[in-house]
Amino acid sequence: MDGIYCSNHGGRQANGGLPALDVLPAVVEAADGLPVLFDSGVRSGADIVKALALGATAVGIGRPYAYGCALGGTDGIVHVLRALLAETDLIMAVDGYPSLKDLVPAALQAV
Repeated sequence: MDGIYCSNHGGRQANGGLPALDVLPAVVEAADGLPVLFDSGVRSGADIVKALALGATAVGIGRPYAYGCALGGTDGIVHVLRALLAETDLIMAVDGYPSLKDLVPAALQAV
């Protein structure tokens, strides 16, 4: 096995299930060093920062990518990706996290 994919696939199949972001730390721990790819409700740079801070190796997007494609084809996809990366970068800079390795669970505060 090369990695673990943590996703609820939009939550349509299991109403009332646990949110994927809530179980991500346990998945990362159980993965025992394997890369963990995460998706599930990722709509913003803030969502990306949260998933990375909770241990995801990479973060996937679904709907934003599809929306970008539907509205602008390749240019729309590029726009969505650039916007998500810019927001992620801005949040990290404003909150004082110079690199991805600085994003750890302690960087988050439960609300």
